[in-house]
Amino acid sequence: MNALGLVEVYSFTTAVCVADVAAKAADVKIIAFDRNRPLSPDVPAPLVMVVKMEGNVSAVKAAVEAGVKYAKSQGKFIVSHVIANPGTDVEKMAYLMDINKDKFNKKLPKSFLGTEIEPGIAANIGLLEVQGLVASIEGLDAMLKSADVRLIHTEKRLGGRLCTFVICGSVSSVKAAIEAGETHASKLGKIYGKAVIPRPHDEVIKFFDTEN
Repeated sequence: MNALGLVEVYSFTTAVCVADVAAKAADVKIIAFDRNRPLSPDVPAPLVMVVKMEGNVSAVKAAVEAGVKYAKSQGKFIVSHVIANPGTDVEKMAYLMDINKDKFNKKLPKSFLGTEIEPGIAANIGLLEVQGLVASIEGLDAMLKSADVRLIHTEKRLGGRLCTFVICGSVSSVKAAIEAGETHASKLGKIYGKAVIPRPHDEVIKFFDTEN
């Protein structure tokens, strides 16, 4: 590993968007999403996520800079760092990944260390991150009924009672679905993240199974 880039942000939705922005900005590999819980309840979202990426030093610096800019624009940036030539044990730690607990993407390995997988079929994706399972399921129901979209990923074990659903479809369908989901879910719980990502980078798509 030539260089390791780390961007720490609030919310799963922000982390996925940061990864997409970073991968589109420079030639880097997104190697993991990791998580933690914030100590204070007075935060932009009750979930801390770390996006980890690797590449040559200049590419990682450029990618991290782009990701940081996006996270700051959302008011959810915490800290970032670039490590040149990380040691072996640091590299092993960097590949630790804490998503996909629901096994929606059955092809996704527990670690990308020494492993490569082909990205799924290119698709436009949308994310809705809601506090509370009841509220999030109400939002999901509204999304699936309002437009021609498919559920491709869930994250329901990410601290602070946050549930994130990832859908895919045409850009217009995803936008309509996210709007409907937000409207319905917000009646029962708080929305901590929403996003529509047209044609996300392959380095992001590989974390989601868009083929099924």
